[in-house]
Amino acid sequence: MSLEENFRDFYNNFGIEQDPGKMKHLFDGIYHDDFKNELDGEHLLDKDQLWKIQTVVIKSGTSTATVLMFKYVEPNVVEYKVHFKGIHDHVGKTVHCAYELMDGKIFHGRAVDESSVTTISNVKTAIANFQLVQKNAQALFSFFDGIPRPFDDEMEKAFDALYHQDFIHNMDGKPLNNAQWKERLTAFAEIGTRVSLLKFEPKDDVHFETGIRVINKNIDVVGYSRGTVSGSLLLKIEPHK
Repeated sequence: MSLEENFRDFYNNFGIEQDPGKMKHLFDGIYHDDFKNELDGEHLLDKDQLWKIQTVVIKSGTSTATVLMFKYVEPNVVEYKVHFKGIHDHVGKTVHCAYELMDGKIFHGRAVDESSVTTISNVKTAIANFQLVQKNAQALFSFFDGIPRPFDDEMEKAFDALYHQDFIHNMDGKPLNNAQWKERLTAFAEIGTRVSLLKFEPKDDVHFETGIRVINKNIDVVGYSRGTVSGSLLLKIEPHK
């Protein structure tokens, strides 16, 4: 397939084709391994980061893309417009870019208009926020290794790094605020509880799905929930089947 055929096949199946393997194969046929996109003249988006952005939107199942234009402006330069339609902040906009080619694949370029820069930057920021939330959750849960311990200053710092001051935990029908949830975790720590993060999967720019196993002398449960973030802090947890 030609570059244009791969490009149109990938984006015209965006939000429709749910086979990650097929989409990744098409993606690899479009973007060079050393792909770089200039976001603002200083920061670069590489191929792995772009794929993470695409994966978040594909998995959300709430957006589609339409290739409005794909043309060669020079033998080694392409220009394209893709319109993303959906319900989240990073879709519902048209991305207009120009790229140099290397080895027949999109290699280096930048967005033509500022709306594209904002769109890409917002999604990149969302991914960075999710990565920090996941990292901070794993850091806090590492204290819950099944050994009884006090909720000390180190655990307090880990808690504050993860949870928003307006955090609400709404998993068992009785919402708990930030302070009440800290009391619950303090009790878990004192009796010796093991907490394991089984799943962490972003669904759009502010929501993710997670699975957590909690084991102590009283319980052994696995709970699946839907989380909401505010920046890089966890704002809300609620049930998700």
